[in-house]
Amino acid sequence: MSLLVHNVSVTTCQYIMRITFAYDKKARIPHYQVRHGDIQESQFEEVFSGPMVVIGRRGSALKAVGRTRTGRFLTVVFIRRGGDDYHVITAWPSKRTQIVLWHREMSNR
Repeated sequence: MSLLVHNVSVTTCQYIMRITFAYDKKARIPHYQVRHGDIQESQFEEVFSGPMVVIGRRGSALKAVGRTRTGRFLTVVFIRRGGDDYHVITAWPSKRTQIVLWHREMSNR
């Protein structure tokens, strides 16, 4: 698998969030869409704008669970490059155990 970078800048009424995506060169789509084509790019802005729970880390890559405005949970593997600059490696709909961890952490905050 060969990955490139796909850039997206999301502008909200409050700030600009920069989100880039690892790109699958062979499939010619962002890597997360190879197996999860039902996830929309706009949902990443929603997830990164709300509370997230980090459930894993490998080097500088974080694995976190977050929720969209419609209540959909996504697990995102990403690198935070500072401020509101994120590089998404991959993502998928969260599993039940990941959602339970998110709820448990939110109740402790």
